[in-house]
Amino acid sequence: MSLAVFRDRLWDLALVFGGVSIVARSHAWTRFKAALANVHSLDMGDRLYQRDWDFRYWHGIGLRTAQYSILCSILWLFTKLLYP
Repeated sequence: MSLAVFRDRLWDLALVFGGVSIVARSHAWTRFKAALANVHSLDMGDRLYQRDWDFRYWHGIGLRTAQYSILCSILWLFTKLLYP
């Protein structure tokens, strides 16, 4: 595998992880707004806990994929600068 192909794959991964991060963070935001809207409901049971867990789950996915996207972008930049 040549370095150019590796560099292209790093860039592709950075874009994919960035896109997944945006989707996960927007999904977490809609879950968070839904959890806030249902706080005042009297018949909640354990729905609030489930929604709170779901929000944290998607928020974690969004943060982790954003970190991977930044890491792939930095590696792509290093390979671009060191091996032109």
